[in-house]
Amino acid sequence: MKTNTAKETGKNPMAGMADTAFKNCEQALRTGLKLQEQAGRWWSSMVNQGVGTVDWQKKLSSVTSMANSLVPLAQERMDEVIALAEHNGRSGAELVKQAMDAAQTPGIADSQAKWMEFWTSSFGVARTNTEALMKINNKAIDSWIEFIQKNTEVTEIRMPKAA
Repeated sequence: MKTNTAKETGKNPMAGMADTAFKNCEQALRTGLKLQEQAGRWWSSMVNQGVGTVDWQKKLSSVTSMANSLVPLAQERMDEVIALAEHNGRSGAELVKQAMDAAQTPGIADSQAKWMEFWTSSFGVARTNTEALMKINNKAIDSWIEFIQKNTEVTEIRMPKAA
């Protein structure tokens, strides 16, 4: 059984965001590899079956259409992740500025007020990041569901099941 150290439990929001972004990119890579693997199997089955020209063109058209609809979906999600990363950069810079200001404030009452403002802002940024990631993830899931629903014909054509 693994116990969390103080470092692991006190992870800053940016590290969590980076971990989530890394996991999302890793998942996108795995999905791309799966798509390539399935495309390879499809090509193998097409070559081995000796399908007629009309059937070949229909299946190739279906696969091309599926691939063309996948790229914009992935691009939209990546654009959202990039926008979030840019926003996090600006937010992080503002938080550093607030922390420096609070650390340099000479009066205890003023310093305490500035530190409270810093922590309030920090939690606000963490909340905003969490909400943004949830939106991106929900959109990604919705996009995948829509993609699969639109492309069920292609997935059915994919490859005959082994007996």
